Amino acid sequence: MRTIAALFLVTCLGCGSASTAESSGAKSSAGEEHEASAKGPHLPDHCARGKRECVPPPGWVRRLCEDVYPDVALAMFKPGTRWQRLYMLARAEPFNASGGASLLGDKLERGEEVIALKRRDNNGEFQVGDNAGYDILRWNGACATIHDGDFSKDPPREIQHSKIEWRRLGLETRHTLEAQPEISAAFDARRKACKGVGIGEVSKDCEDYDRRFMNEVIRYVNTGAELPPPSKLP
Repeated sequence: MRTIAALFLVTCLGCGSASTAESSGAKSSAGEEHEASAKGPHLPDHCARGKRECVPPPGWVRRLCEDVYPDVALAMFKPGTRWQRLYMLARAEPFNASGGASLLGDKLERGEEVIALKRRDNNGEFQVGDNAGYDILRWNGACATIHDGDFSKDPPREIQHSKIEWRRLGLETRHTLEAQPEISAAFDARRKACKGVGIGEVSKDCEDYDRRFMNEVIRYVNTGAELPPPSKLP
């Protein structure tokens, strides 16, 4: 009887520890949600609690991945930000496993730089057949989901970036970028190359100058230069 009573006591103590840990994790998550609600729309200024890597708080990530936020992407990709970068190892079709908006058609390219937003460990969040991986943010402001084996944490020799949709950027951001001589010159060259081109009839010259223009925007952001606060926030 004494042995049985002792075993029962140990078992109950174990249950209490597990229950306390679960309760603590739930409180931490609830605390983050309450903190985010009090702030209103904002850029995250701290890593999610209890995560192995520095990823944004889960509630903020959920809202981010419901839409496309190019201005937010420029702010998060600036040099010196704390977020975990990943680099694609192969070309892939973009899809958003969280069910939110995404920019279809612009494939994830080999060497593309992305930011890790949320770890997916195949613990019931994925459908059968899906692999563990990450929800990620691209330079174009869209979320996508990538699988383990599709990416590396080590930057490649040549880093690629998804195409930024100029018209989706906030007006103040565009004005700031257009005021930079190199970007302004690239913008004018693109406009001349694409003049008279109809929808669905983009010429090779137009594509080339469009990419050069976007590269100038990315180069400017990578200098760490100041940009206006995003006009649209999750």
